[in-house]
Amino acid sequence: MGGLFFQHLAEFSYLRLALAASVLASIACGVTGGYVVARRRSYLVGAMSHALLGGVGLARYLQVVHGVAWFTPMVGALLAAVLAATVISVMTVGGRMREDTILSAVWTLGVAAGVSFIAATPGYAEDLNSYLFGNILLVSVSDLWMMAVLDVVILLTAWLLHARFVALCFHEEGLLLRGVGVAWVSWVLHVLIGMTVVLLTQVVGVVLVLALLVLPSAAGALFARRLPGVMLAGVGMSMLFCVGGLVVSYGPGWPVGATIVELAVGGYVLLYVAHGAFVRRRRGKGASGYPL
Repeated sequence: MGGLFFQHLAEFSYLRLALAASVLASIACGVTGGYVVARRRSYLVGAMSHALLGGVGLARYLQVVHGVAWFTPMVGALLAAVLAATVISVMTVGGRMREDTILSAVWTLGVAAGVSFIAATPGYAEDLNSYLFGNILLVSVSDLWMMAVLDVVILLTAWLLHARFVALCFHEEGLLLRGVGVAWVSWVLHVLIGMTVVLLTQVVGVVLVLALLVLPSAAGALFARRLPGVMLAGVGMSMLFCVGGLVVSYGPGWPVGATIVELAVGGYVLLYVAHGAFVRRRRGKGASGYPL
């Protein structure tokens, strides 16, 4: 099924760009996804991803109506991600407001703002569809450079603040006891999640990004005991799903983002079943070792 893809890989540069984008997105996906799974913040990812629509719509409006060429949809998405992270962090710190309420507000406001800006922009913005459903085959060299920069920022921040992120995920009170402000650590983590969502929208779009950010790391968590292992497994799983979806969908002409997510869901289900069978078998062996 993937023979045509590999046959054309050396011939067409857009396939090589798509392959590179899959790798770059998977690196951030595995690292940030590990924190998302550990902190159980998948709904936060959904709110962040849909909030990006406001930034994308604003960017398109400024480009078309006011000629602000440098304000690309990706720049608008980054701005919306940082803004959403700030609002969520400020409004929910210390239980000031219910987190589910704020996330719902950010989620719906982002979509509403995006729709309003798109409606105010003359013409049909066909490139916005790639942000909704993803089209990795349209990734440009400049997009790759932006993705690489975001990867470096995410990896460097995770390396510097890993211990504090772990404490935030598993023992938030420990940060308070050490005199570390939970608010700013939470805000930085939210910004990292937002940046990763921006990366993944290049691959699967706003609508499907939740599955790709959560499922590879969730699959890794089935077998890895420590968070670095979960992250490493998440990177590998994400690469497998992204590259696999790209290869499988190319010949038949299927939507790449949808195929990637379908592989991710199917892979997670298979691994979950395999993990359950392994655990039951190990328990059975342990039980049979004791005399009646």
